[in-house]
Parts: sequence; structure tokens; C-alpha cells
Amino acid sequence: MKKLFYISLIALVFGVSSCADDVLDLSPSYKLNEKNGITDKVKARAAVNGIYTTVVSGNNYSGGINATFISKSGFGKWITADYEMEYTQSNITTTSIKYKWIGYYETINAANFAITGISSLSESQIDEAEKNSLLGEAKVLRAFANAYILWVYGHWWAADDADPNGILFRDDLVTVANLRQPRLTVGESYEKIYEDLDFAIEHLNSFTDNRFVSKEFAKVFKAKVMLYRAGFNDGIAGLDEALSLVNEVLNASVSGFSMQGDLAQVYQDSWDSEENLFSGYLEETNRANNASSYYNYTIPYRYSTRLPVAEGTIPSAGLTKGIEWFQTDPRWPIVTGESRSAITWDTNQYYCFTKVTRLGKVAGLEQGDNKYNTYFFRYPELYIMKAELLARTGASISEAIAPINIMRSKRTNPILPSLNPTTQQELTDAIFKEYFLETFLENGSEYFASTRFKDSAGQLWIENLREAPIVLNSLCYPIPLEEINVNNEIVQNTDLE
Repeated sequence: MKKLFYISLIALVFGVSSCADDVLDLSPSYKLNEKNGITDKVKARAAVNGIYTTVVSGNNYSGGINATFISKSGFGKWITADYEMEYTQSNITTTSIKYKWIGYYETINAANFAITGISSLSESQIDEAEKNSLLGEAKVLRAFANAYILWVYGHWWAADDADPNGILFRDDLVTVANLRQPRLTVGESYEKIYEDLDFAIEHLNSFTDNRFVSKEFAKVFKAKVMLYRAGFNDGIAGLDEALSLVNEVLNASVSGFSMQGDLAQVYQDSWDSEENLFSGYLEETNRANNASSYYNYTIPYRYSTRLPVAEGTIPSAGLTKGIEWFQTDPRWPIVTGESRSAITWDTNQYYCFTKVTRLGKVAGLEQGDNKYNTYFFRYPELYIMKAELLARTGASISEAIAPINIMRSKRTNPILPSLNPTTQQELTDAIFKEYFLETFLENGSEYFASTRFKDSAGQLWIENLREAPIVLNSLCYPIPLEEINVNNEIVQNTDLE
């Protein structure tokens, strides 16, 4: 069992795959391995493309982890183990704790394969600027995976840099010889993530296609990572830089990345919408099976409202809390709707968040509607982040709410009225709810917002929604026992032994 846990990681050394053009192909045209290494820019591009397959397929960065975040926040009791947060090393309440860990390190290993191989290319094999851009792309994806590892398995909220509950950082391919590694501190973990993102900000090309990461995505992702940590502690460290990064992207007028007036069209277009800065594009071949099972099966079938409902009842679409905010918001009938069960013999319809579930797997395949996108970042979130960053760095109420009102003014379907908070509490409530209403079930933003915004009683919204105080050290999962067993240098998370 101990050896089996790492077979999937070590095997990546011999199985990073993708096609060599600008299309992400989940059906590999060839394999890159020790005998067929990275020897030119074509194989360098293919190696980077191979990282994306570990990100866009499955549940680790999409439906599954977002359902985890929703359950932890209290907006929905979708996954009992995540809602209760009673897991420890000796009480693993869900197998996803192990499999998410494996999934994130698959991305890390694929990124390290690309970075190691591309770094060794000479000037005669690849142009220096192209080399650095490809390295920047791989490093953004490595930072992306490391951030999720910190958010899911570490004390990402800790203000103390010396907190030992950081990430297990790997910058080399996993082998039997280097399996045993200690964890970084929280401060060191953030430095490693920022180091990769800073390299990308300097060297990565600007946005051209939302199927790939870009310089602009590196900027907003760094701003987001900084905001999550500082905001939890009501701190301001790094927030001026985060605001500057958000403004740089907002003010750049990036071709192909902008707000759409029609929100319904955004979700109909899926990854073809210009609102996407980075999206979870899936190749058409076997798309329904490569998509998150939560999108096309689990959410419609388990975390939604079975239809029909009693007359006069408004379906909840699986929400436990925040229903009254959403059902009175003009976006509600656009982001929710009917999906069919994903079981062929079950013809029942379910009311759910069709922004991600679409028609469900069976009906989607029948009607050609299976563009199951993960919205890693959409344009409107720039305005919401700017509003929050302004509020946290001393702007007036009117100055801080202005970006959200600009965003709302750009919508033509639905029409969204301006917000006019008159107190600081009304301002922070408005920003928090805007994360929830605009980004729910897309990238975890509503969960992290619930951990740093407070209600009028001074209670974190995550505690308000759950109607109970949180046990801080249970915000993260325990390090999987399989890792502990093979890596005697790693220490379990505090209180989760």
C-alpha cells in the first residue's frame, strides 16, 4: 500500500503526455519520457500542455473541490465530512483526502518534468524569450497546484511565517530517492508560490487564449493568494501590491478578455466567453467523461432539488444558506435551471446550478450540450476584488463600492441595480454577497470570502452560515496517512494526528 501510493506520481516521469500544437488534447499523440525527452521547442510545448491535463480533468480543481468549499462554508451541506470537519489522521472520513493529494502532486510532477527539461535546452534549441515564456507557464501551473495544496492541506490563514503547517514543496521529479522530504513553514510556502508567479509575471506572454494561463492570470492569482491570507487576519500586508496587480489587469484593455453584457450568454458560451481569463477547457473527444463528475452527475443527482416541487415553492438548488439573497437576485433564474439525472433509466429533472451542470450528462450528450467549464477566473471578479482591496486599504465607502457598480452597470441581462451602502458594515456585506452571487460554484471564492468577512455581530460569515464557531485547525485536511507512512520527515497538521 505504501509503495502503491506513489506509483502514480513516479509514473508521471514516464507518462507526461499531450499533443504538440496549441490545442489541449486529452488523447495523447505520444509520450514524453526519459528516452523521449524534451529536446526542442515542440516537445517543450507538449510538456507544458501535459500539465494542463492534470488540472482540467476530474475534480481536484473543479467540481469536487468546489463542493468541498461550499460544504465547509455552510452554503450547502453537500459533503457531510467536509461540513462537519471532523477528520483526523486516524479518522479519515472521506477518500478524497488521499486522492486530492495525489492529484495535486500529479500537477507538481508534470510541471517539474517540463521545467527541468525546458531549463536544459540551449539557445540553439529554443529562443531565450520563448524558453522563459514556457517556463513561466509551467511555473504558474506549479504555483496554482501549490496554492491548492496550501489551501486544502495547510495553515494558509496563519499570519505567523514560522507556522510549521506549510506545503510539502517539490521542485524535482519524484523518485524513490527523494520521496522523504520535510514540509516548509507557512511563510516559506508563500515565498515559493510567489517566486513562481513573479517569474511568470516577468517572462510569460500576455493573454491570447483562456485555455492557457497568461501573464495577466499570474497577476490576479498572486493578488488572490495575498488577499486570502491577509484578509483572514484583517491585515494589510501585501494588499497594496495586490491592488496594483488587479489594477494593472483592469487597465490593460487585454484583447479577448472583457465583460459580456448578457450573463446567460456567458454560461452558454462556456469557455468561449471572453469573460474567462483562465478556464477548464476540455477536448471534445470523451469530454463528458473527462469533465468533473460533480458537474454532470453528482450535483444534479444529489445536491439539488428534485422536480416537481409543491405549488408556491421555490427550489433551493441545493443551497442551505444564502437562499434568500440568491432567490431575490436577478442572476438566480440565469445561473439555475433544470438538469436531467445522469442515470440513463432515471428520467427525473432536478433544479440546480446549470451554470456548471448544464443539462446533465445524459441530456447533454443527447443534445450536444456538454461544455462543462470550470471558471478559474472571470472578468467580473476583478471588480469585486478591487472593491474589497480598496475597502481594506482605507478607501471611502463610495470609492470602494464603485468598482462593483461599474461591473453591474456593464450587465444588460440581467439588469443589476447599483449598490449604495452607507456604513462600513453595509459595504463589507455587499462585497461578500457579491462574491457569493457572482462566483458561486466557480472557483472557491465564496468560501474564502466567508473566512475573512464578518457579519454585524463581528462573527466570521463561515460561522454565521454554519451557526457554530469553527475549529481553526480543522479548516484544512490532515496529511494523508499514506504520505506519513512513506515519508518519515513529514509532520502531521496540528491537532489532526
